Amino acid sequence: MSDDSNTARVISNREKQLIKFIRELGWGEVRIRVENGQPVLIYEAIKTVRLDDQGPNIPHKPAGRKIGGHTL
Repeated sequence: MSDDSNTARVISNREKQLIKFIRELGWGEVRIRVENGQPVLIYEAIKTVRLDDQGPNIPHKPAGRKIGGHTL
């Protein structure tokens, strides 16, 4: 692996999608497949919720999208 610390790199669309997925996951584990230095698949994601005396740290998600009268 080369040292790219002095080289500015553009983040690919796949990398942006992976970062978004990880941020939305919040807490857990992710297994990904990387080819040629790029993420290509998320094999499994396990969401973990830590419980404490203050209550679970569960982010509130907005209601699902409605498509054709069905909520996703």
